[in-house]
Amino acid sequence: MMIATKPPINRTAEASSIALPVSKACGGSSSEMLTAKNTQLRRMHPMLLVLGVVLSLGAFSASTHANTGVLEEILVSGKADPRLSSLLTGTEVRSISEDEQITSSHSPASLAEAIPGVSMNGQGGLFQSYSLRGFSRWRIRTEISGVPILTDRRAGNSLSFLAPGLIDTIRVNMGPASSLYGSGAMGGVMNVSLARPNETSLRVGVSSMGNAHDILLKTPVSETTALVGSFRSANSSKSGNETTLNNGYEQSMVYASDEGDLGQATVTTEALISNGRDIGKSTALFPTSRVTDYPHDDHRLVNVRITTPNQWFFQAYGHHQDWSSRTQRPNDRQNTSLYSSTTVGGLVSHSKRASHYSERYGLDATRRYNVDIVEQSVRPGESTTSSTLVAGGSEWSTGLFWERTWYLDGLALQAGLRADRAEAKVASSSRARSDLNLQIKADFQLTPDFALRAELGSGYRLPTLSELYFEGETPRGRLTGNEELLSEETVGAQVTLVYEGSDTTFEMTASANQVDNYIERVSVAPGLESYRNLSSGDIRGVDGQITRRGDKSDQTFSWQWYEGESALGEFIADLPPPTLRYAVTRQLSDYSLGMDLRYRFSRRNTGPGEAPISSAVILGVSATWNISHQWRAQASVANSLNRNYRTSASDNAPFEMGRAININIDWRP
Repeated sequence: MMIATKPPINRTAEASSIALPVSKACGGSSSEMLTAKNTQLRRMHPMLLVLGVVLSLGAFSASTHANTGVLEEILVSGKADPRLSSLLTGTEVRSISEDEQITSSHSPASLAEAIPGVSMNGQGGLFQSYSLRGFSRWRIRTEISGVPILTDRRAGNSLSFLAPGLIDTIRVNMGPASSLYGSGAMGGVMNVSLARPNETSLRVGVSSMGNAHDILLKTPVSETTALVGSFRSANSSKSGNETTLNNGYEQSMVYASDEGDLGQATVTTEALISNGRDIGKSTALFPTSRVTDYPHDDHRLVNVRITTPNQWFFQAYGHHQDWSSRTQRPNDRQNTSLYSSTTVGGLVSHSKRASHYSERYGLDATRRYNVDIVEQSVRPGESTTSSTLVAGGSEWSTGLFWERTWYLDGLALQAGLRADRAEAKVASSSRARSDLNLQIKADFQLTPDFALRAELGSGYRLPTLSELYFEGETPRGRLTGNEELLSEETVGAQVTLVYEGSDTTFEMTASANQVDNYIERVSVAPGLESYRNLSSGDIRGVDGQITRRGDKSDQTFSWQWYEGESALGEFIADLPPPTLRYAVTRQLSDYSLGMDLRYRFSRRNTGPGEAPISSAVILGVSATWNISHQWRAQASVANSLNRNYRTSASDNAPFEMGRAININIDWRP
């Protein structure tokens, strides 16, 4: 985990995934070897030319302000993947913790949505997926304390098996991160650190929606060991117009962590057990066309990390998952998919710092194996039939990465690269790719308070097992993979202007990404969908925030705007509408009040598989009372205006949950 001497900037904005119109079905060989970037770099968006000019001007400005600013010092500990944060600044990693939320969050996705550039994507419920500045699904590397979470859910990876109460912090690094993480990180990295309590606490919560309730216990068992346990459940709730939503669930989980010394090294061990039952899949198809739920969703995770005094870092991990999904069509067949897999891997890295430079390099390897997907189908009055969709599938990802930063007077330059190899295999068929990804960053300290940051990077993603080989029923209908898919490629650039005063922080980022061979799920016949490589496209956007911190109040105003089009000039699907957001908290003696007001503009332009989004005013409020040293009560109201709106433009997206009154009681002995 990378910790900055100044707290990271937390902004609020939204983004969503790219969906490009089909140009033609693309074929590909069974192995894609090392790919040169020259052709792609020549075709990059004009934004990259602007980046070159900014770098030149920034270097000149930095030389004229040689001694006006000091770069933040970055400390490295063994609590998370040391690659996550930039060595340049702490603000490149944006974060949120549960304590910072004004209203209660019901899932990691709804908690992460408060991070600027992160938005909920696709259909709703506990399995709601998320996107980072236009990238979603398997284009985002999702981690728990550095452990990659790899699944075959068609909506993408999900952290739904974690209760928000178990989460200490969610950190997000957006932009092409493949230079450090390889395939699957072309849109960035989302890393979750789990809670490690230093005192005992018990929290009981209830909600007016769906008769939801939860119990959360945190306790330090000893000086080195901590334990967290959670149980929560909810029935189906309703939207603002009283439409019943299929978003009930039951979850129980236990998390244990231990941090001690082995000689002069620090050793951290984690173990997580999570069991889910009868988790509803919220969709607009419910209940007239399809009723989908997950009868079980079980996860087992073990993670061991060692940090030495001379900045060597070692990690080994394992993650086993076993879950099922069930789709019932009224008066028709019922399909059940059974899924299981095991992920193992490790990381070795080293960091060092001298007076004028810092450096890190390492090797990581991840293997997912015994990937088995079995489908069972039954019609009324008939016996159950079973078929194997994927048997003994496996995925490999290995890479050597290196990154170095040179510190000059008022200027820091960073270069990073990764030699990566990824492979997906099932039965006698396999796909593989070797790639070299590059990243360049620059940090100009223009004045003691102003900084200009620029980044240029490339990334790629090998198609997943599901995209290549899956064939079966899903909540959206019949789906078949495409073995001829090409790997996705992207080149991205972003420029950020930052002001950090004594009580005010301002940040504005302009970003641009070009994506080639984008893989999207498309309709090929009525009731049948598959995957295709789509035409290239560009996404451009601006987001930012102003934060003011006072003795008794904190205020944040943020904004975001994105546009995009394909090479054919058509509107790109899943881009979020423009959004403005204002959040404020105020402390009054033993009380504190909070308000989160968001205005989402309408968007009438739509891409494939989308419906227009109407404008919405979304308000959340909270009040906290510190009754005594031992007792604290919090009441919050989510969607307090009871607006009826959808979280995304997906044509199957359900309405968001209506007004929900949540009450939490915390006790500390």
